[in-house]
Amino acid sequence: MTCARAASPITPLPQPSSKAVWALALVTLALIILPVISLGIRVPFDRLGEIFSNEDTRDLLRITLASAVCATAVAMVLGVPLALWLQHLKRGARLARLLVLLPLALPPVVAGLALSAFIGRRGLAAPLLDLLGWQFAFAFPGVVAAHVFIALPFVVITLDAALRQLDSEITSSAAAVGITPARTVCQIILPAVAPSLVSAAGLAFARSLGEFGTTLTFAGSMPGTTRTMPLGIYLAREVDPEVAYGLSAILIGLAVLILAATALPACFSRRAPAQKARATDTIDVARLRELTRPAGGGSNVEVDGVRFPANTLTALIGPNGAGKTTLVGRIAGRLRGASVTVGDRLVDSADTRPVPAYQRGVVLLTQNPGLPPTVTAASAITMVTRDPQRTAELLAAAGLAELADVPVPALSGGQAAQVSLVRALAARPAVLILDEPLAAIDVDAAAQWRHVIHAARHDRTTVLITHNALDVLALADCVAVMERGRVRTFRRASEELEAPATRFAARLVGTNLLTGTAGEGGTFVCAFGTIRGLNLSPYPAGTSLRATFPPGALTLEGRGAQSGHGTVFKARVQSVSMLPSGEASVTLRQQTHDTEEAQEYALFTLVDQETAIRASVSPGTVLSCALDAAQVRVAVS
Repeated sequence: MTCARAASPITPLPQPSSKAVWALALVTLALIILPVISLGIRVPFDRLGEIFSNEDTRDLLRITLASAVCATAVAMVLGVPLALWLQHLKRGARLARLLVLLPLALPPVVAGLALSAFIGRRGLAAPLLDLLGWQFAFAFPGVVAAHVFIALPFVVITLDAALRQLDSEITSSAAAVGITPARTVCQIILPAVAPSLVSAAGLAFARSLGEFGTTLTFAGSMPGTTRTMPLGIYLAREVDPEVAYGLSAILIGLAVLILAATALPACFSRRAPAQKARATDTIDVARLRELTRPAGGGSNVEVDGVRFPANTLTALIGPNGAGKTTLVGRIAGRLRGASVTVGDRLVDSADTRPVPAYQRGVVLLTQNPGLPPTVTAASAITMVTRDPQRTAELLAAAGLAELADVPVPALSGGQAAQVSLVRALAARPAVLILDEPLAAIDVDAAAQWRHVIHAARHDRTTVLITHNALDVLALADCVAVMERGRVRTFRRASEELEAPATRFAARLVGTNLLTGTAGEGGTFVCAFGTIRGLNLSPYPAGTSLRATFPPGALTLEGRGAQSGHGTVFKARVQSVSMLPSGEASVTLRQQTHDTEEAQEYALFTLVDQETAIRASVSPGTVLSCALDAAQVRVAVS
């Protein structure tokens, strides 16, 4: 039984303890509220009906509402693409965002003059406008243009903030499974930021209702044509102040209603989906493999001279920061900077335009599921299959049929990881890259998914980033070892297990590795000293060698004790950790090296409790260690 995760409690921010903060907050709130209250006191509520029914007021409302609706529509049509474009802008994004804010920084009169200089009767664009028969200055379209100019920044700022909070893995994973950019925008991005879309429209509409200076300067104040409510209020203030206050109350009421209406979607979107326990069944490996097998098999992948063979599973291993994620990102089209070939097609190089990620046939699945947050598990997969029936079959084969109608935010971490695996396989990719996909899945489910990956490893080209020795031992045909941004070795898994290429690879598969050189008299010279008794006759002195041996070949002899067998050297205990078996895993480093360099020369061995007590094993202790030469394998480095 797998249960949906409980809603995470929201930790409130610490409350300000300073009395000065509270006082300033109250003063600020008063500066906002008191002027509005004061205005409300002067509103002639007994005359509101008369003012509202007046023909001039109706004209003002008609022009104001019509211009606000038109301006909001235009601002949304123009602002949404601009906000989306800003997310993909690599250089100059800060400058672009500053330019978007420019209309807010301009004095209203200056903004009106700027519009006159551009689309006025003698403006820069006047010849083109005359050709098209369009007129903006001192006409209703001019009112709309003035409102768009002022309201557009509110749309872009609101959407830009929402889009920057959207997890980039959601769009990247959509491209990986073949969803086009247009579908990604329409089916994933816009639904995810829907509350912000409504808020942006509401802010633009409210700002249009109150626009005054730019409209007056550019469009004028022509009754029945360009005179809006703010202009009418300004004129009424000089003739009948009560009418001005009444019109102000009507305008404020409209603005409040609009803002309240736009806040409703955001309120509903914050409600957590219902949490329900859902059972997961056993995976039907054969059926799932049949439903996800690519028609043309796998493709060879070559990146910067490293070739991942088709229809094999390659384990990509290396320490954190070795460049594994960067390498697979280049293959999948998320990053540039390498020559990449998939099958017979060059998809990226310094001299060519890269093939978009959604057209490469390469699916990259990271530890982040990247599922769309506004749909159910089944809908997320149907975006790939475009066939609800096939989606149902996939979920049933994966033992996840009970999760079909569960909203993505209500999935637990393990459930989301499994749904994302099904989604990735549903695309039937020729190349599948898995970046530790089983990290969030429980032991039993992970074992089943390893069975799926093992059974289908020859159906396609699979690259598996892992830090789990079980994946290398049980799944991999080949192993690529990365170190410092490049692939150090690429060979059959059996060869890597027999003689690991790096210390990281050795530790991953439970083996010790020492690098050194062949010395005189058949000795092996390394960081821990001179090791004797190895068969080094094939190697002349000075040859760079690497020696591998199991943990059991290294025994601890205690403080200053002399061993009766093997080569003895001194080492300092770096760490000790207890294992479930009751044994202790002891990490050793060269006695003369400090902690920062210790990992470069680290060895490890397993000892029982009695040996640990006898040898006084504890961090920092210097011990004599005996190495059984008979268990050491030597190869050219």
